[in-house]
Amino acid sequence: MAATIILFIIVVQIGVSYIANQRDVSLQTKRNMTIAFFFAVVVCMVAYDIACMEPSYYDILGVTPDADDKTLKRAYKSLSKKLHPDKNPDDPDAADNFILVHEVYEILLAKDLRETYDSYGQEYLVNARITPRSKSVDLSYERLLMYHVPFYFVSALVAYALTISKKSNEARPYAFVMLFGLATAEWYTKTYHDALPYVPLTIFQQIECLKNIYHYMLQGAIMYAGLVYIDIEAMKLTLLDTVRRQLEDQKLRLENQEIMIRLLIKEVIGNKKKLDINGSEQKSQGSENTKILDQLSNLDPKSKNKALERKRKEDAEAALEKAKAKQSKEHPWGLYIFIGLSLLNYFSK
Repeated sequence: MAATIILFIIVVQIGVSYIANQRDVSLQTKRNMTIAFFFAVVVCMVAYDIACMEPSYYDILGVTPDADDKTLKRAYKSLSKKLHPDKNPDDPDAADNFILVHEVYEILLAKDLRETYDSYGQEYLVNARITPRSKSVDLSYERLLMYHVPFYFVSALVAYALTISKKSNEARPYAFVMLFGLATAEWYTKTYHDALPYVPLTIFQQIECLKNIYHYMLQGAIMYAGLVYIDIEAMKLTLLDTVRRQLEDQKLRLENQEIMIRLLIKEVIGNKKKLDINGSEQKSQGSENTKILDQLSNLDPKSKNKALERKRKEDAEAALEKAKAKQSKEHPWGLYIFIGLSLLNYFSK
């Protein structure tokens, strides 16, 4: 059983990984494909388990589970003649096979033994020490309880342990619901077996298949829960980290804007200072002109005209010198051309 479960997990994991890597398929389609693939694998695994089952007593006699007493007798006579040690002297297992067929026939021929075998299988007969010579069958409550409780108790513990992680925690309710459904199906199959459709398997073989299906369904539910699991805490942390990064970027941008604003303010203040200096120079120049005009107002008209004319010439010469100095700074080539023309004029004379 463990080997088949491991094989089931490997096959389902490969299939689920392939479906999850499909980029052009929506999430809902991926889930539907996963469920369909899972059930297909379960059907294949159940068919494999049935094929690998140990032969039942009916298989040993070569009859079906619904065979009547006459069919059992015919099958026993045919096999006893065929497997008799006297007719198979070269076969060392002939005597054991002959004894096995005889014991199987006696168990299936007795009604109580046959019902017990159909419901619980050969293992229960061996553990309860029930033989064809047993006058009664021990189907007490305590023995049946000890037969059923270990499986369901261990299955419940395994289901709890497998669903303890965050990813598989959502599969826990389904696991216990399926376990309860398995117990109900086992009780119903044993109680109302005659009312169920005919299946070429004994009751205990059918229950064994149901138990295998439960194990497959449990593993599938855990894997599917892990596939659709969304870690809310991880999403919150990721969202908080994203918001933190955005706030840091915004803070950096605001700091850069603050630096630019400070630079602009410094530039504006510098320009203002320059304007204030130019304004003060103009004011001082105006005050000097006012003083000169006041001095000129005390002179006679001829002296006043001469002083004004001299003041105009001085202003004109100062303006010309300033213009030349500015031009020489901005356009030094003009000064070079002027010097060149002056030298040319000098030598031409």
